[in-house]
Amino acid sequence: MALEVPVEHHETDVLVVGGGAAGTMAAFECAEAGVRVVQVTKGRAASGTTTVARGGFAAAMGKDDSPELHLREILQYGGELVDPELAGIWVHDIVDVVNDLRAWGAEFVTNEAGDLDLKMFPSHSHPRAVHHYDTTGNMVTKTLSRKLRADSRIGQHPHIAIVDLIQDEGRVVGAWGVDYSRGVFVRYSARETILATGGGSGLFYVNDNPPQVTGDGYVLGFRAGAPLVGIEMIDFQAMCCSPEELFGFAPHPTGFINAGAVFRNREGEEFLKRYFPDTAEKSTRSEVILAMAKEIHAGRAGLTGGIFMDATKVPEEIIQKQIPHVHKTCLSRGINIMETPLEVAPGSHTWLGGLKIDVNGQTPVDGLWAAGETGGGIHGGNRIGGSALSASLVFGRRSGRAASARAKASGDGIEGANADIPDEERAWLSDLLERREGPLQADLRLKCRMLAHEKLGPIRDAGGCSGALAEYERIEREEIPRMRLAPEAGDSDKVRGAELESALSVRNLALLGRLLATAALRREESRGAHYRLDFPETDDVKWRVTTRLECGPAGKIRFHTDPVKESAPAGPQAS
Repeated sequence: MALEVPVEHHETDVLVVGGGAAGTMAAFECAEAGVRVVQVTKGRAASGTTTVARGGFAAAMGKDDSPELHLREILQYGGELVDPELAGIWVHDIVDVVNDLRAWGAEFVTNEAGDLDLKMFPSHSHPRAVHHYDTTGNMVTKTLSRKLRADSRIGQHPHIAIVDLIQDEGRVVGAWGVDYSRGVFVRYSARETILATGGGSGLFYVNDNPPQVTGDGYVLGFRAGAPLVGIEMIDFQAMCCSPEELFGFAPHPTGFINAGAVFRNREGEEFLKRYFPDTAEKSTRSEVILAMAKEIHAGRAGLTGGIFMDATKVPEEIIQKQIPHVHKTCLSRGINIMETPLEVAPGSHTWLGGLKIDVNGQTPVDGLWAAGETGGGIHGGNRIGGSALSASLVFGRRSGRAASARAKASGDGIEGANADIPDEERAWLSDLLERREGPLQADLRLKCRMLAHEKLGPIRDAGGCSGALAEYERIEREEIPRMRLAPEAGDSDKVRGAELESALSVRNLALLGRLLATAALRREESRGAHYRLDFPETDDVKWRVTTRLECGPAGKIRFHTDPVKESAPAGPQAS
């Protein structure tokens, strides 16, 4: 007899899925608008990938700077496939967001006159990175958390993994998931739903994101009918591969570069000068990462497969000013970066594509919004430093503001309030909790991640992409239906909860891998953050387009391309 899993039901005006900067900013706006809002998080809010933004984020706050200049440089240096309308909104709105964060107690570094101490980032003409040394993301998270704890209007539902959205005649009317800490189903009825679950870096074995960031928003939106745009574009960053104590640690390469560090291969060569004689370490993020990947691919890596970020000739006072937290963290693991170069390799940092949205974060699916890294088009095929957290703050706010206004205008009653969890999903979860044979969820999770690491990293080719696609399809078809939890899951509620949360994410990882492999395989050129070994040149005639993936019958992926918008708006637009 199948295990009977209890179901809890909640109603709200706006459901926010995600606990990072974007989701929390959206929740604030809903509360201010006076609508009921519930924020559902896998962990606790505020959290998410906000914490991995170390060195600061870009906003045109300087006296001789402007949002228009900021936009021009985004389009000039990181503008491959960027939607200029979205970028134009972002660079204007972020100025107000920074002022609000300061009013909420954000401790951005200032000079003696009380003005913001703005950092210079590569590809920016002006210093415009507001920061808290090299722990900016942590500081912003603490600021948002303080404000969130003080706001009783926002319902907080932690430890919940949303499994799918609920639709009524094509409109999203809520979502259902599992409270993995208690092992019960949870169903939400909502007028509007905002997905702000971060990106998909958890698909890769090497990444710097929290382990619960597994592309959930991409998969949820895709299955509901929202297109995914530019999903093949991923921002890889240098992450430690040696020593073991620092594996996966993201040492803030921009901070190292600003301090004067250089990148060397196994032979000690400062190889970036060979690739980019004029800019070397000051090249764009994707250029530096691709050069690193090529050196590794050519066999000029260190013993653990990376290249070396060398700050041994940088004066201590500059280290202490630019990257004090990184220096301290490395020291705590027995490594002095002023004496020993760090061995680093490309790891997944942020995803540049996502669900198709308009300037307010609304997707083409009625009732569904996306914000932060879950939304696509903002960064196109590349981005310059300081952009990810900046855009997340802006579009989190805009989606919350617009979704709450739409919820207010929708009248009484919540459509689809009685929509239930599908019987087949109830049966699947019941079987998962009771199954004693089959592949372990942890093994399938690792298989999905290693597959992306080996086949879909910074250097790709047709064989790797098609092989990954076939294997993800096989995992979905043959292994996930037989997946089981570890035997230890029966020993305690805590272990069972962790196993269950991870198992639910395996389904998302496998589909996400299939989506990424499809887009990467179909784009037969190299551009921005996407490099094909078998198509090393940029093809503006055929491929100066944005890829778009849509869900067809039986989950089949439909591939399309769209022309890139060519002109930027003159100034900010009202929400």
